[in-house]
Amino acid sequence: MPRINVPGAGHAGPPAIGRFQWLPFTDPVHQGRLEHAMAIIDARIKGYAPCNASFAALPGGRSFAQVWADQNIWISYDPRDAFGKFAGTVGNDVAVTQYACRMGVWTIVATLIHELAHVNGADALGHAAEQTLTSCLMQPHHDPAINGMLRDRRAMPPAMAVTPRPLRTGRA
Repeated sequence: MPRINVPGAGHAGPPAIGRFQWLPFTDPVHQGRLEHAMAIIDARIKGYAPCNASFAALPGGRSFAQVWADQNIWISYDPRDAFGKFAGTVGNDVAVTQYACRMGVWTIVATLIHELAHVNGADALGHAAEQTLTSCLMQPHHDPAINGMLRDRRAMPPAMAVTPRPLRTGRA
């Protein structure tokens, strides 16, 4: 299961990119919501065959259960509380925003699924990461208008467009 970045965990997330930060969770309410969301994923989603098949079809080729079992994936906190900014991912580092935490456990579940699709190779420009929600028991949270790229281009440094691992901001 991915690990939660908390003080003392020994994880240093990526440096800030634009307005996104990868910080340890320090608020017990937000951390509790994240842990609840992770328990839901662990109990209900990781073994769901259509979700596993949807993830296996992504460029990374791993099933959802395989991605979920990867302890090299870290979930960090981003203090941004801006409407519509849910998370950002660089490599195996996911940052869940304060906004997503405030929206509740089910939003965090959907956000994690979307971001883990990016970890598994979903394109930052397309809709594949968001589309996984339809196969992972999260159809009510699927938004056809969401793609994998940060909509607020001002938050991205100019070099981001040419880096091999662009900032992927699910549900942004």
